[in-house]
Order: sequence, then structure tokens, then C-alpha cells
Amino acid sequence: MKIRSLLLGALCTLSASSLWGQEPVRRPYDPYQVREVTEVPDEIKMVRGDKLKAYKLIPDVARVVRVEMPDTLTHYTFEYISPEYRSLGVSYLGNTNSVWQAKLFFDRPRRVSDFFYLDGYDRMLYTPDAVRFYDTKTPFTYIRYHKNFKTNESEDVISGDFGVNLGKQLNIGANFDYVYASGFYTAARSKDARYRLFTSYRSDRYELFAYIANDYYKQEENGGITNADYIYNPERYTNSRTRIGSRDVPVRISSGELTNRIRSGHAFLAQSYRLGSYRTTKRKQPLAEEGLGTAHELQSLDSTYFVPVGSISLTSYYNKQSRRFFSHQQSEQWATLFGTPAVTHSRTEADGSTTTYTLPNDTAQLVTLQNTVALTLHEGFRPWVKFGLSAYLRQENRWASLPDRTSERYTRTALSSTFIGGLIERREGTGLNFSARGELGVLGADLGAFKMEGDIRTAFSLFRKQFALEADAYIDNARPSYFAAHHHGTYGWWDKSLNFTRRVELGGRVHLASWGTTLEARTASLQNYLYFDSKGETQQHPDLLQVLSLRARQMGSYGVLNWDVEAAFQQSTAPSVLPLPTLTAASDLYLRFLLAKVLRVDLGVKGYWHTAYHAPYYTPTDQQFALQSEGTVGGQAPLLIAYANFRLKRARFFLQMYNVGEALMTNERLSLYKYPYNPMHLSAGVVVDLNN
Repeated sequence: MKIRSLLLGALCTLSASSLWGQEPVRRPYDPYQVREVTEVPDEIKMVRGDKLKAYKLIPDVARVVRVEMPDTLTHYTFEYISPEYRSLGVSYLGNTNSVWQAKLFFDRPRRVSDFFYLDGYDRMLYTPDAVRFYDTKTPFTYIRYHKNFKTNESEDVISGDFGVNLGKQLNIGANFDYVYASGFYTAARSKDARYRLFTSYRSDRYELFAYIANDYYKQEENGGITNADYIYNPERYTNSRTRIGSRDVPVRISSGELTNRIRSGHAFLAQSYRLGSYRTTKRKQPLAEEGLGTAHELQSLDSTYFVPVGSISLTSYYNKQSRRFFSHQQSEQWATLFGTPAVTHSRTEADGSTTTYTLPNDTAQLVTLQNTVALTLHEGFRPWVKFGLSAYLRQENRWASLPDRTSERYTRTALSSTFIGGLIERREGTGLNFSARGELGVLGADLGAFKMEGDIRTAFSLFRKQFALEADAYIDNARPSYFAAHHHGTYGWWDKSLNFTRRVELGGRVHLASWGTTLEARTASLQNYLYFDSKGETQQHPDLLQVLSLRARQMGSYGVLNWDVEAAFQQSTAPSVLPLPTLTAASDLYLRFLLAKVLRVDLGVKGYWHTAYHAPYYTPTDQQFALQSEGTVGGQAPLLIAYANFRLKRARFFLQMYNVGEALMTNERLSLYKYPYNPMHLSAGVVVDLNN
């Protein structure tokens, strides 16, 4: 009730904000102005036109890039919040907001982050390079709600985006996200509560982008199921019942008292001052447009516009991340699952004897402060200036806190690094566009670390067909994750000296838009690759490890019938260190039609499948995906999801029958080793665009 009350209050407030909503300044045509080259889907234009624009930042140089609005297309309404939408194959614990890992190697993060406990929440956190800012002519409000119609296994998702322009140059807004999942299996509850308050100010010479945000995730740990045979052959355990429920499947930790909690607080501010000059152009306009004469009579109009030549920017980012792994009561199940504890406690009983016991209360914290100064020469301030140039200097300060076993206090380690970097890019060309970026650690803990990446893109017509080609490269020599090298926990305590990790990646992609076909090839060479052994402890693979991936996608339609088929082949030269499914595929088959000429409907089934491989096991003690060789996952029946998407003007809603294949065939439904997908269930959701 509190959540619904807060939501109602927010809607009323933002609806009232339309009293102040004004159109942004209408600027005359500027032949030197940076053009917005990102294409916006026709469906978005149909609903909003060009009244609402979304932007992302390249944080180090504080440069704005226009992007699509999130969660706006009808067909993917049922998928936007689901883990399956994040990659062609996904491993996760069952709940929407649980930790996850892509089964495709090139869909995973390229580095293990310093605070590696958050890696399982990749793409589920607010980050400076991923958040959006807005520019709107009318206030907007997006509200999403999703529910699964279960009582004991309920899952509720509510989220929203709000934004309004106050005057011609200032925009303010907010995002929020709340998920509560009871879990289909014992002791699997999870919750997240996230919000972001943001603002932007854009004038000819000065631009500002800022936000404050918090991410909070809480996961109850059950260690997975004890026996996969309950999933493979449920009829053996029915005890004269028609079928067993998911809560009847025994789990490895059933007490419900072991919990992981993650917090991440952010503050971001990017400012830039643009150098340039105002110019005046003359153009002729028929007087008839002003109601003053005939169409053959012209008047002279002067247009003044600002041409940015260069800019100087300052970007600041503060991030405080913390993790706690704890329980309020003891359990004998932990020793069986996690082994001998590294930390124990003792207490004196009433009879004077001493009892040794184990009670996890592991904490870790990382505070990061970054400041970046950049100089930029803008692309296109003269017709002959075909690319932009940027150079930046970034200072990073980090403070890592971990418990000390000897003093039983927390020790703080300070780390400092200085980077220099540069960016060259061409985004406005009609034939060939490219970008290249490099940075080097010149002082501090990251001395000698470097990263270089670049891509090249072109599009052309051949035999009246549209083609697009892309190629990219990535080279990285990085200091290993601090917390991967130093983990102090009740079950697992290590301090290691790890070598720099190295990665060389090459990729190419062909788009055949006229045929709806995309082909991609990608390869990576890795040295000192970081992985986690069967105990969840960090290890390094010193030898060269190579990964090859081939990926293809075909989209098409015939009348009301539509399809989207995608498959990926991947191979690792060291499957004992980096196991991957050889073949992963997804297929979406649906009917699209209109009812009464106003209700847009998609009815379909989507399936996911991959070959068998030694899928990792999730270790709650450090929240990593660890190697295991006891069992395989995959190679059996696909995961099938039946759905119906509907769109009526600015409202979208859906019905989804998750894991519908369970009613049709034998379904092993394991996502990870010991962690199954959820059983078949019905869910529904609605997305409303309140155009004020």
C-alpha cells in the first residue's frame, strides 16, 4: 500500500508539472551544428513524434549522444523486465532481480570489476555511461507494473520514468524501480529498490548533466536444489498427488536466514563550456506564409545560430558500494555446503565451558571518486572538419575496506591512479564513420595499464539492397580486480598477488537490412584470465586462452506471420577454465494484426535452447559463478514462453505463460547447476505512457 500511495502521489505531482512545461527553444537551421544521427523507430515517432528525446553521455569527455527511448516497442513488452531479454542465453537464480550471467561469452563484461560482488548485477545498476537524460516538449510519465498471479510465489514489479522541461533549457526527472519476489523455491526471496533523480541544462555555451542514485538488492540464499531428479522426474515424488509443487523440491539451505545485501550510492556531475561564435545567415521566405502577400513575394529573414568549435569539460563521479553476507542464526547446513570456515567465534556458556560457533557477517566496502578534465574539438564546425578530437586527464581515488582477522577491525586501503586518454570519432558522415579511443595509466596503482578500442562503420546499396558493415577491435592490459585478489569472508579468505589481465578482441558484423539478416564473427585472445574455482576462489589461467564466436540472426514476415530466429556458435580452447555451450539458439514466432483498427496485437511463442555444458554453480559466499564438473545443463527440451502483447494508443499490456513447455514435454529446466528455471505460471503486465 505504501508503494501504491507513493506512486499515486508522484503521478499527481508530475501531471501538475505540465503547468510549467514549455517547448524547448526552436533553433534555426545550422549547417555547422552536430546532427543527431541515431535513427528513432517509426513506432516511437507514431506515439511521441519528436517531442521526446533521450540522450546518453560519454562520461570522460561529457559528450552527448542521442539514443532511443527505453521500453517503447510493442513486441518486446513482455520481455523488457525479464532476464531472458538480456542475452541469447541466460543463467540466473529464477527471480527477475536475481544475479545472472550471460551464456554467451561476448555478452559478459570484459573485465572483472574492482567490487566484484556486483558483477552478477551487470546492466541492473545505474552507471554514468548507461543512464539517460531527456529533452521533452511536454511532460512525460512511463509507468510499468508486472505481476505473476501467484499467492505464495508472488512477484511484483513496479517502475517508472518521469521528466519535464522547466523552461527552454532545463529538464528534471526521476526513475524508480521496485521488485519483490517471494521465489518459487524455498528460501529464495529477493527484493530491490532503486531510484535516480536527474537534471540537465543545455544552452549554446554551457551544458550540465547531473544525477544522484541508489541501488539496493537483497537476496535470500538457498544454495540451489539438493537433487535435480525432482525436476527431471517429478512423478517419482508425487506421493499419490497429481504433481509436486516447486516448494516441495528440497533445497540445500532451507533455513531462510542466509542473506546477501548489496548497496551502491552514486552522485554524478558533468559540466562543459563550449567555445565558438554566433553566425548569421539570410534566407528568403514567401510573404504568403505570414499572411502578408502572395506566394511570389519574398521577404528576407536573418537567422542567428551558435557554431561550437571546441569545449572544455569537468566530470565528477562519486560511488559508494557495500556488500554484507550475513545470518541471524546458526545452521549446520553451512559447513556441509561451504566447507571449513575461515572465521569462527566463541562464547562462554552458563556452566563455564567455551563453545565455538560460526555465524557469517561478512562486509566489504569500496568508495570511488573520479574527476576528469577534457578538451574537445568538435566535428563539423567547418565543412572540411570531418571528425572530432578529445583529450582527457582522469584522476581516480579508491578506498577499499575489509575486516582484519587479527585485530577484528576493518582496515582501509587507499588506491590512487592517474590516466590520460584521447578520443577521435566521425559520426556524421554519410558513407564512412569511425571512432577510436585509448587511455594509459601514468601514475599510481594502474601504472602501465592501457586500453585501446575502435570501430568503423559503413552503409551502402548494392543491387537495390541495403547493406551495412561494421568492424571493431579492443585491446586491454588491466590491473586485476582488487576484491578478486583480496576477499575476507567467513567461508573463504585470501590475499593474492594477481598479474595484469590481457585481452585482444576482434569482431565484424554484416547487416543485410533488406533481407532482415545479421551475421557476426568475433574472437578474443585472453592471458591471465580470471576465473573462480569450485570453491568460488579467484584463480588465474596464465596460458593463452582463445574464444571464437559466430552469430546469425534472421527476421522476416509473411502476411500476419512474423519470425525472429537467432543462433550462436562459440568455442573455448580451455573448457575446463571457461566452459561455454557450443550452440545457443532462440526463436520467436508470432502473429501480428489489428483488432477494430486500433488495438495492435502480437500472439506468439518464444523458445530458448543450448547444447549441454558444465554450467557454473553460483556461490553465495562471494556471489560468483564458480566452475563445477559434477553435472551438465542443457541439451534437452527448450524453455518456451507463450505471450500476447497488446497496444492501444499509449497503453501497452501483455499476458505471458512462462515455461509453457512444461505442459507439453519433459522439461529439465535448469538454468545453472543446482538452480532451475521457474515452473510454468501465468503473469501479466501493463506499461502506460501518460502524455501530459
